[in-house]
Amino acid sequence: MKELNLPHKEPIKFAKYIVSKEDTSAVVKVQFDEIPSLPMLVEAAAQSSAAFSNEENKMGFLVTLKNIKLVNKPCSFEYNIKVTLEHQLDSLTYFNFEVYDEHTVVATGIFIISIQ
Repeated sequence: MKELNLPHKEPIKFAKYIVSKEDTSAVVKVQFDEIPSLPMLVEAAAQSSAAFSNEENKMGFLVTLKNIKLVNKPCSFEYNIKVTLEHQLDSLTYFNFEVYDEHTVVATGIFIISIQ
C-alpha cells in the first residue's frame, strides 16, 4: 500500500494510502478522528484523487460538486473510497466517487479538480 503525497496536515488529512489502483480507478483508505459529516467525506474523496497524481509539484483544487448523495448515515471512523477518473479536459479532471465500508455504501457523487 502506497501512502498519498498530500499538502494537507492533520486533522484535515483524511486520505491515508492507496489500497489498489488501475488506469482509471483507485481505492483509497480514509480515516477520521470522529464520525465524518458529508462535507468531510467529500473532502476525503477529493484528497483520494491524488492517487492519480504523477507530478509532485502540481496542486489540485476542488472546483465543482455534482450529485452528492449521503446514501447511509456514517457510523465508522474508517472507510474506503473508490475514485474513478471519468475524463479530462485541459486542466480539469472529472471524478466519480463512492464511499463504502465492508457492509454498505455511505456516499456517492461527482467532483471536478483543477490542476495548477
